[in-house]
Amino acid sequence: MPFEKGRSGNPKGRPRQTAEQKSQKEQFQRLLKSSTIDALQSIIQIANDRYNKDRFNACKYIIDKAYGVNTAFLIDGTEETAPTVIQIVPYGKEVKDEDWNEDDWETEWNETPDESEDSDSD
Repeated sequence: MPFEKGRSGNPKGRPRQTAEQKSQKEQFQRLLKSSTIDALQSIIQIANDRYNKDRFNACKYIIDKAYGVNTAFLIDGTEETAPTVIQIVPYGKEVKDEDWNEDDWETEWNETPDESEDSDSD
């Protein structure tokens, strides 16, 4: 059944709120706004707690609210643009300086997949 031109799909519209409902809604809004600071401090506390399982979500929430959800972080040239290298070590194993050479990542990073396969077969 298509809509008729010039006629509302909801002729009665949204029912008007009573004075009591308006009062409750305003009171609810005031209560929410008064607890904003405490809520933000709690989120920041979670973001700073390195052992909290919700830390990532708290950090993401703060960044999304501060910069916008779809904001792309653009590098302005002042930051170091080298890739971040994360070294994963089994628990309890001591890492020695000779186990990791900082220049190794450059050769591995700059190789194309074809070059790395060729070097492995030599």
